[in-house]
Amino acid sequence: MPHIIIEYQQQVIKESEVDSMLLAIHRAIADSGLFRANQVKTRAYPFAHFSNAGEQDPYVHIQARIKSGRDNDNKKQLAETILAGFENLDIEASVITVEIIDMDRESYGKYIPGA
Repeated sequence: MPHIIIEYQQQVIKESEVDSMLLAIHRAIADSGLFRANQVKTRAYPFAHFSNAGEQDPYVHIQARIKSGRDNDNKKQLAETILAGFENLDIEASVITVEIIDMDRESYGKYIPGA
């Protein structure tokens, strides 16, 4: 059930390549065995205005939001898996970063319409 949120400078990734990027990250996570493919939710948001340490070097930042309870080794493996998913993509960013964020399991809610 990880929610993968990719923020990227809009000139770094062409609109036509966004779906390929999402699919590559989705597959990398599913292939890792950490989560089933039908649990992974990916989305991407471009941004136009940014500063990278006072410079204009474009970057990509990924948040992986997961329910709390996973150990640090699992979190590290997920971070490495996500970054590895970018290796075969042609993204001209100065840096690609990822952070794993715990969502409180007790307060997490879910509604499935029609279920």
